[in-house]
Amino acid sequence: MKKILLAAGVLLFSANAVFAAKPKVSHDDQVLLTIDGTPVTVGEFEYLYHKNNEQQLVPQTIDEYLDMFINYKLKVAEAEAAGIDTTAAFRQEFDGYAHELAKPYIYDTETERQLVANVYDHMRENVEVSHIMLPLGQNADEKVHYGALMDSIRTVIVNGGDFAQLAHDYTYDSSTAEKGGYMGFIRANSYPYQFEDMAYETAVGAVSPVFTTNFGHHIIKVHSRRPASGYVTARHILKLTAGAPDDVKAMKKQQIDSIHALLLAGADFAEIATAESEDPGSARNGGLLPEFTTGMMVPSFEQAAFALADGEISSVVETPYGYHIIKREGHRGLESFEEAEPMIRSVIMRDERKSLPRKAKIQALREKYNVVMNRPAIAMVESVIRNNGGLNKTAMENLSSMPAPLATYDGGSILLNEVMSSLSPMGNISVASSTGLFLNRLNTMVDEVVLEKEIAELPQTNGDYRNLLNEYRDGMLLFEISDREVWTRAKEDTAGLNKWFDEHRDRYTWDKPKFRSYVIFATSDSVMNRINDYLAVNKVAGKNLEQVLKQLCGKNVRVERVIASQGENDIVDYLGFGGVKPLGTSKWPVFAAYESEMLERPMSVSDDRGAITADYQTSLEEKWVKDLRARHKVKIDKKVLKSLR
Repeated sequence: MKKILLAAGVLLFSANAVFAAKPKVSHDDQVLLTIDGTPVTVGEFEYLYHKNNEQQLVPQTIDEYLDMFINYKLKVAEAEAAGIDTTAAFRQEFDGYAHELAKPYIYDTETERQLVANVYDHMRENVEVSHIMLPLGQNADEKVHYGALMDSIRTVIVNGGDFAQLAHDYTYDSSTAEKGGYMGFIRANSYPYQFEDMAYETAVGAVSPVFTTNFGHHIIKVHSRRPASGYVTARHILKLTAGAPDDVKAMKKQQIDSIHALLLAGADFAEIATAESEDPGSARNGGLLPEFTTGMMVPSFEQAAFALADGEISSVVETPYGYHIIKREGHRGLESFEEAEPMIRSVIMRDERKSLPRKAKIQALREKYNVVMNRPAIAMVESVIRNNGGLNKTAMENLSSMPAPLATYDGGSILLNEVMSSLSPMGNISVASSTGLFLNRLNTMVDEVVLEKEIAELPQTNGDYRNLLNEYRDGMLLFEISDREVWTRAKEDTAGLNKWFDEHRDRYTWDKPKFRSYVIFATSDSVMNRINDYLAVNKVAGKNLEQVLKQLCGKNVRVERVIASQGENDIVDYLGFGGVKPLGTSKWPVFAAYESEMLERPMSVSDDRGAITADYQTSLEEKWVKDLRARHKVKIDKKVLKSLR
């Protein structure tokens, strides 16, 4: 099934508005026209009409589009009559589209909204924290081990243990170990979201529960909170001292003090920064730094910058990099929610949070379709895995013969032997890993079942999805039937194409003459001489030329048919129009023309195949539509049509 540009879709509504007196047909459900008695509603027509006009530079009127719409409906009906929609290839591709198009609807928008709101709430504050981190573990057993160790560490802390000392002794975060796990103030969108959420959810003075990120097992202690500091723009002048001996540091201190005195006396900060700063990245811009906020600079620099008033110059500030003088140029507060929302959504889409709205929707679908997990049966499976030391061949054989239901849902169940048939014996992994694989597979199968049920119901419950799905379906049918009746037929119908050209050759002209020829390329003069000697005594039709010459010279020759006007091709300009002889390629340095003609207009289909084929396709299309109109009865309700104009 070929990929397609979708031309149209179908919109179906059910007439279920009932009033006490008598049923009233809604606007969308009014019948605009019938094709062989099959109704086409206003809703279906208007959906496609408005969508079509959104894609047009010049919008069409109702009447202009109606004619196209009727032709479209006739072609789709023809495709259905041909059984295209029942083929395995069509069904497979259509089902794939159905699942892809359903993704935006298998999504909990309230969960997404809450995620965005939570991030913005976090952006309002900075949180001062310390933390302890242990490795995640390479396998299930190590994860259990490190998780249990972290539980023990937390228990000691809760019972009065020294957080800083335990962080020093146990944490795997080398950047904070010597500081007793102290991280300072953190801001939103700077750490894994699980870490950020836990930091912001933990009360001041409290220690978080043990939690896990992709980097390890963690606990956090929250020391304080403060309103977010906003953003600062600043310039600085730096004299580097990192790694320098004491005498160099002393010299740098004298230099920075002298510069500070000049600045206080009124010297231009940007000029001094350009001349004296040892930060090459900012010096070239007069010391100007990119806008920054909490956590983006080393603490001493950050504290000094935020303490300044706009336009104020700091005293000399020492950091691990050296001595600085800072001039605060300006500041701004936190952006509004509307300004921050696009950035927040972008951040969420880069981590695991992007899957949470879908997971929330699937959980809701489990409830909707009354999924019940058979806990005793699942426990039995876990026991068999444990007793056999893992999900090995023996465990698999024992479990695969059992048809016990592991989960039930509206209309069906998932059986143990079905789950086991999707797994393979894994004798070299632990009990914990085997159990995890089994449970993951079971839950995946449950999720797949409820998703399939929801996708099957979506066309009846969601009009937007129904419109889009039917648009894809009908577009696929339209493509296939058009390809069969027009496009491929025009390409493959050589006799019909030639006949069309013979009957309409007067319409095909060129602005300037074209040189038509077969160009022979050879690897050397000796090869070309051999070819010329052969052709001098043997007449060969151009269409057979390459085959004949390859039998004569093998891979040392190739033939290319050309037809071009002057200025379009260097070789054609030389061979046909007396131009300068171009250099051949390294492999094909020698070339010559064979069966050459100068044409004022196309003499055969091959001389202008693209334009001729396109016109032939148009003629086939017109005849096909005329035939469809003759074979099918179309009746338009003029009163309904008038109401749409």
